[in-house]
Amino acid sequence: MAVITVAYGTFYAPIISFLEAFTMEALGREKKSYGRIRVWGSLSFISAVLVFGRLIDVFSYRLIIAAILAGSLMLALISFSVPPARGADKARFARGAGALLQRRSLAFIFCAFLMLVSHGAYYGFFSIHLEQLGYSNTFIGLSWALASAAEIVVMLFSNALFSRICLERAIGLAFAAAVLRWAVLGWVASSAGILLAQGLHALTYGVFHMASILTIDRLVPAAAKTLGQAVNNALTYGLGLMVGFFLNGALFGIIGSAGLFKLSSLIALAGGVLWVWTQRTTRPGADR
Repeated sequence: MAVITVAYGTFYAPIISFLEAFTMEALGREKKSYGRIRVWGSLSFISAVLVFGRLIDVFSYRLIIAAILAGSLMLALISFSVPPARGADKARFARGAGALLQRRSLAFIFCAFLMLVSHGAYYGFFSIHLEQLGYSNTFIGLSWALASAAEIVVMLFSNALFSRICLERAIGLAFAAAVLRWAVLGWVASSAGILLAQGLHALTYGVFHMASILTIDRLVPAAAKTLGQAVNNALTYGLGLMVGFFLNGALFGIIGSAGLFKLSSLIALAGGVLWVWTQRTTRPGADR
């Protein structure tokens, strides 16, 4: 399973970075409308969790493996229709890549890393947590779907959102929502509380993800934007989630799933405080 997972991840991981950079290039001056493109992924996710939540209740979890195979084959076929992005000369690429080593870029990536570490309990143990609380697979699927529905709302209105609030404030708001969301999941066991916490996914994922893509696009010059998105994804959704998974996996048997979410709230708090501090010390001026 480890070999299969590594092989699959090796070829799957770069796809996201390529598509993020290509999408930014294709949108041009309409980059704040990125959410209208990204929303299709959320719609697909909702469909999958609702359908498979019910199918697993009726059949078996082994159905998931066959579905991943079918989906991967479909993705491979569709990828041939993606048009190529414009290339860049090596000199401009080297200068652009240097922007990732600037203080503002490093500060953002590290804070984003902490945000994704805090998501380790959610992506790795949320379903397990609900199962231990006695909820059915159907409710678990509904909870995941509600979170995606919440992110869809903000993605549909991404242009209006980022026209009214700067990226720094949007990211700070996402951190605050993450602190609250993980705390609720750690302390509350009622279905109403869980579903309300899932509504905060609009901020902790929807707003944060869009703001992150736009921030990297702003910080990195055109010649190295694909590299910028790749580094961002690798160190946040890649390394950040991996550290989160390992950390939570090691602590699960000691503090339980509720304890994992309480710890995640503290990690998000640390990331949010660091983000506010770095903006006060590195921010050159208003940035919209």
